[in-house]
Amino acid sequence: METMDQVVQAAFPVVSAPRFSSLEAGAKPGSRHIVAKDGLWREITLPWIRSIHPIAACDVPLPYGALHAEIELFCGPIPKDLRQKFVRDATAASPYEMAAAMIWNQATGGWRYAVRENLAAGHAFVTYNEVSLEEGEFLVLDLHSHGKFDAYFSERDDADDAGSMKFSGVIGNLNTGTPTTVMRLNLLGKTWAATMAADGTLEVLE
Repeated sequence: METMDQVVQAAFPVVSAPRFSSLEAGAKPGSRHIVAKDGLWREITLPWIRSIHPIAACDVPLPYGALHAEIELFCGPIPKDLRQKFVRDATAASPYEMAAAMIWNQATGGWRYAVRENLAAGHAFVTYNEVSLEEGEFLVLDLHSHGKFDAYFSERDDADDAGSMKFSGVIGNLNTGTPTTVMRLNLLGKTWAATMAADGTLEVLE
């Protein structure tokens, strides 16, 4: 086997789903593919999330075990004061856009809020310098605002999120008393609608 093939297979291993026992979770962070009864699945394991989801169906039953889609979050709720800080900053920046991040610390289990440094911003765009992460930190929730416009994911947002592993959130209609919001989970090209519970817990809806 060529060296580069060995590198690829080491980085993205393929395993089969057991028929008579449970699949053991991946032992280390990363992704792996799983051949199951109904096709190809993918497991993504990060310090803050573990997901198993189908990526390619097979119309011929395979001699492997069945899997069930699951998403498990290991990061706790985002504190209310951090969530309120983002809303205040987004409102202050309106009608221009701004961007920020909610960062989770694996060692402490705590969160911190960071505003991204704007390079340029307008009514329908923002460019910025990415925030720096300390050891053990993970950018879990990517946030930006839409000023007076509705909250939605634009084509540019789709391009920015392609291949990422994070939640994304947008807040809009900041000139009204009832801002709009939209959220999703992005995992290497797959997306799920998401929301945030009243206590700040991130939740996947599908």
